[in-house]
Amino acid sequence: MRLPDGRRVLSQALAAPIAAEVARLIAESGPGRRARTDDGEVYTTTAVELIVEVAADTTRHATVGITRIP
Repeated sequence: MRLPDGRRVLSQALAAPIAAEVARLIAESGPGRRARTDDGEVYTTTAVELIVEVAADTTRHATVGITRIP
């Protein structure tokens, strides 16, 4: 995901209900393209912008989790 400050990061594992909703929205959006996070990890973008609410932990290894899809 791209954070408001422009960083691109991967999220923590998604809760089942959120994962199902994200999967449905991605499937409806059509094919994306390959990209990389700021750390070089490969991911596939969505064809349309998907807005989500996140919670960020500030531990030694920053983690970001999707809390809901507005």
